[in-house]
This record gives sequence, structure tokens and C-alpha cells, in this order.
Amino acid sequence: MAKRLAILNFLSVIVAIFIGYYTQAIHLNGNTMASLSTEYYNLFTPANYAFAIWGIIYLLLVVSSVSHLILVFGKKQEPKFLLQSGYWFLIANIANATWVIVWLYELTGISVLVILVLLFSLLKIVQKTGIAFAPKIAPNVKRIHWVTFSIYSGWVAVATIANIAAYLVKLGWNGNPLSEAQWTILMITIAYCINIIILFRRNMIGFVIVGIWSLIAIYMRHKEYEKGIAYTALVEAIILAAMIVYHRFLKQKGKLLQEKSPSI
Repeated sequence: MAKRLAILNFLSVIVAIFIGYYTQAIHLNGNTMASLSTEYYNLFTPANYAFAIWGIIYLLLVVSSVSHLILVFGKKQEPKFLLQSGYWFLIANIANATWVIVWLYELTGISVLVILVLLFSLLKIVQKTGIAFAPKIAPNVKRIHWVTFSIYSGWVAVATIANIAAYLVKLGWNGNPLSEAQWTILMITIAYCINIIILFRRNMIGFVIVGIWSLIAIYMRHKEYEKGIAYTALVEAIILAAMIVYHRFLKQKGKLLQEKSPSI
């Protein structure tokens, strides 16, 4: 079981990365991520530099999957993290690759469904492996796995909101009775609340750091012309950063929520 999972996970990561970059290189369906981002532009879209986080995520996925190959085939171990996550990692990678294709083919409604599958898969990994809850990390579980899936799920959560916003733009929804700016402030605040919940219910600091990254990128995009959106994003990013500091204080005092996590 462990060998099969390790191989499938690694291969699916490589396939997801290949599809992600190759489809951009050949302009699949005459599109790129950047061109469609412009076509479906909405006020929730962050500054372009924010999307560079995909390079970090892909690197972390490679390191995570390779480390399991080394443990399984080199050290003859069966990592609990690998077994606990089951096929959800594979499903997430398939959903990732599928999303790129359907997005570039402008099947925007289907892309919303696919990214929801991706988000659900990542949250299942978080739930099944007890990420950020176990008091100690066993020697055969690298902290890299926790970091990987905290960052990955954090970014996909933001991307899901952006994907839904893009779909609404394609449908021509005008947002009545609220203006587009008001809807954007509402979405930013929803994202902020999700990050607060994740921080104090799941202790996933990596998830929240990605939230801060995204909010600052929204601020950078809109600071000249949409100041209401920009300063909402900036203030909430600052509060999230302060909440991380407060979270660390509570952790030192032993006052954080604990959960019986799976043996790692």
C-alpha cells in the first residue's frame, strides 16, 4: 500500500507540474492564465506577483513526495502521514491538472466544481493526518509535509473564491444590490474570517501566512484606485499577522485548542 501510494503521488505531482507549465508554454486553446485573468478581471484578483506562490507549492509537493519515496524504498518504512492521507493526495493532483485544462478551455463553471474537489481533497488530508495538532513530529514525518499542505490548502482556499468571482463575471452578474467594490470587501472579509477560524481551530499558521500574502497582494493591486478595497485588505492582513503573534503566545501558555490527532 505504502509503495503504491508513494509512486502514484510522485507521478501525479510530476504530471500536474508538467500540465501546469506545458499548457502555458503552448497557449492551450489560445489562452494563458494571465490572459484569462485579464478577461475575467474582478476586484478580488490580487496583484500578479501573488501567483508566483505556485512555484513554491510545486517545489514543496516534489520534496514531500520524494521524501516518501526515500522512506518507503530506501529506508523500508511505511510513513504514517502517507498512509493516513490515502488517495486524497493523488485526487488533489488530478484535480489540479484537470482544473488547468478546463480553465484554459474557458469551462469556467466546471472549473469551479473541479477546484472545489481540489480544496475538499486538501482539507481531507489536513483532517486525516491531524496537521498542526500532533504535539510531536515523529522522526519519519518531516515538518515539510505540514508546511506543504498548510500553504497549498491556504492558497487553494483563496483561489476558490477568485474562481467563483471569475465565473460570476463570465455570467455577467452585476452584484445588485451591492456594488462590485462592496462585494469584493465582503469576499475579502469572508477570507479573513476563514483564516481566523483556521488559525485558532486548526493551528495552521502556514495557511494564514498565505492569507496574509493574498491580502497584501490585493492591497498592492488596488491601492491607487480602489482605496476602500485596498485598505480593507491591508488592515485585515495586519490583524492576521497580529493574531499569529497572539496564537504563538497562547501556544506557549498551553491554552490552544488540542485534538486527538492520528498517530504520526
